[in-house]
Amino acid sequence: MRELSVYYCPKCGYYAYYQLSRNAVCPKCEISMNLLSMRYQDFMDLSCPERDRLLSQEIIQHTPTLVSRLTAPHKAANHRETIANLAYRIQELEEENKNLKATVEWMHKTIWDLVHKQNKRDSDTP
Repeated sequence: MRELSVYYCPKCGYYAYYQLSRNAVCPKCEISMNLLSMRYQDFMDLSCPERDRLLSQEIIQHTPTLVSRLTAPHKAANHRETIANLAYRIQELEEENKNLKATVEWMHKTIWDLVHKQNKRDSDTP
């Protein structure tokens, strides 16, 4: 036989004991309840105020804060920040490209100078 487990509602704090997680549905909110990471017997050994404190802490830890819920749409649709970051990255890449292009031009010029010197030496030698 399965041991009982403690489940709690993350919305209202209602808690109950179930053997199977599929039975753990809050009768008030009608949502799935979360499993408490504590053995049934250890939970039963707690006093009522200790249980309330524990459940309050669990709900607070696993529930998004008001600030995070309010700023979630802003973070999801913050195109200005994304555009600013991309514009800065483009500027960095353009600067790097400019430096690389100057290096390639210098190398090209150096190679052609060496080729011309080599051809001149070859033509001067009988």
